[in-house]
Amino acid sequence: MSELTGDWGKLEDILNPSRIVSGIKQAAARVGNFGASMVKKGITSGAPGGQTFKPDSSLTAERKGSTKPLIDKGDLVGSVTYQVIDGNHVFIGVNKGKEVNIAAVHEFGCTIEVTPKMRAYLHYQGIHLKASTKYISIPPRPFLRPVMQSKDFKDGVAEIYIKALERIFQA
Repeated sequence: MSELTGDWGKLEDILNPSRIVSGIKQAAARVGNFGASMVKKGITSGAPGGQTFKPDSSLTAERKGSTKPLIDKGDLVGSVTYQVIDGNHVFIGVNKGKEVNIAAVHEFGCTIEVTPKMRAYLHYQGIHLKASTKYISIPPRPFLRPVMQSKDFKDGVAEIYIKALERIFQA
């Protein structure tokens, strides 16, 4: 007959489900903060996940007075955030106001039909479209997916969770 020895109370504390859940929630928040920071850095550097943005058109650069894609007044980069959902899932992106639509256009690109009202507005703004221009095309400039798919992000997430597990299960 063998006898089990050791500090069973300590083991019970380490394996306490609330301790594990709390540690995973903290790790998820760290992942969110890490990811949002990487996305913001990618926007400001012009190369999220190491993928350089396609340059703005000369018309766009002239209108905003800058050649940095996705940067005008800083509203988009300022709206990048994260939210921990259900304790172990993390949303990283843009989830408020008009920036949601702007983010979607930049992430995926879009084609906009030129209406008479739009043509008149652009003309008033000093942008004179050719009569033959029926559509305006905004190319995709993904700023979320390249970060989430990058080795740096994946490695960083793995490191965050490894450290979290070490903290949870340390004696």
